[in-house]
Amino acid sequence: MGLKVHNRASIAAPAGRYVHGVEVPPNARLLFVSGQVGIDRNRKPGATIEKQCELAWRNLVAILKSAGMRPADIVRVNVYITDPRYVEAYRNARDKFIGANPPASTLLVVTALVDPALKVEIEAVAARV
Repeated sequence: MGLKVHNRASIAAPAGRYVHGVEVPPNARLLFVSGQVGIDRNRKPGATIEKQCELAWRNLVAILKSAGMRPADIVRVNVYITDPRYVEAYRNARDKFIGANPPASTLLVVTALVDPALKVEIEAVAARV
């Protein structure tokens, strides 16, 4: 049994590339990924929001690979951006990494992240059946 998506016709359809709910079957392996930010391996932040979004996704995918998983195994993402003008840049980067079956998702605009140079943070839950 694989992942089961829950998008009910009785509520508004998702407003973007996400689903309302993802059910993980029994005995699936779960991976909880801490928030990944837009820095390179030398801890240098990307110069633009586009680069930071790409780096954050690349860092997330590297952790998935370490666990023998891939972006298609992501069942939930929580995203934090520091300016509503960054939504499009985030979505463009996300769309390069997730496939045809998007995860459940929450996107929040926050005042700041721990380092003022950081503009995006992505945390995720993945499940491998």
